[in-house]
Amino acid sequence: MLHIISTSAGHEVLFARIKKGDALLFTGSAVLCLRKNSEAAKTIETCGQQFQCFALQTDLLARGLNADNISTDISIVDYPGFVTLTLAHEVIKSWK
Repeated sequence: MLHIISTSAGHEVLFARIKKGDALLFTGSAVLCLRKNSEAAKTIETCGQQFQCFALQTDLLARGLNADNISTDISIVDYPGFVTLTLAHEVIKSWK
């Protein structure tokens, strides 16, 4: 399952529902939660072996962030990468 997260709140509910092998794509204001040492980034680092995490590059850049500012467990994708993720997952859940 691909989880598309566009909110910067309520991640504890999200993390409780993720299953091994799921992928998370952070978009919009949710990318702010990926900053190093944030609570969400700490959770991702702890559970990173169970699921893959991605951030949309344009949303990072729009908020003044880059790969140096976010957890190293996050892969950055562009729009074609976003499309590839949606094609690779049969089920997609949006979190707003």
